[in-house]
Amino acid sequence: MNKRTGFVLSALVAGFLSMVAVSSAAFGAGDEAKLKELERAMSAPAEGGIVKKPRTRAIVFDNEPAQAAAPASETKAASAGDCSAISPDVKATAVDFAIQFKVGSAEVAPASEEILRQIAKILALSPDRCVLVEGHTDASGNADRNMSLSRERAGSVVKFIVEKAGMDRNRFVPIGKGSSDPLKNLDPRDSKNRRVVFKVVG
Repeated sequence: MNKRTGFVLSALVAGFLSMVAVSSAAFGAGDEAKLKELERAMSAPAEGGIVKKPRTRAIVFDNEPAQAAAPASETKAASAGDCSAISPDVKATAVDFAIQFKVGSAEVAPASEEILRQIAKILALSPDRCVLVEGHTDASGNADRNMSLSRERAGSVVKFIVEKAGMDRNRFVPIGKGSSDPLKNLDPRDSKNRRVVFKVVG
């Protein structure tokens, strides 16, 4: 191997290592473990919790014209269940992520777009599962504004996931929690309380 070839190989190896470093830096500390936890929750057998719409049967008599079949979209919605009717207190597996937003805004920050794409891929594994998406803030600032902002941020995360992954919007229930549910053993004003929690129902 001559010096030139050795230099080229060294440059390629250095470039590869820097790419690995950048891709792992795209996720926060512990995000990979949380992604695996979310994947386990999505892959686990559903235990119920989805509110199924009641089935109805049509009775057709010989002297009456047959009714047209329900549109495919309605059939799909009935089989998937009504996620909006789920209680926020339903039994669910919760996984939280420190999703970043632009300051004082509900717009997802570019730094969190990649982790949301990874979350979307996992949520697509079980298209019939309902997911509650909770926005949380810390206790600093106005409580009413925090509640409103947390609701808007949960909605923004749902919108991002639905648009980027083409999933059914009806699967997701955005919920604003404001500063009402701080992390255990943490000052309610600590910024670590700002998070988005994905609750997989069932």
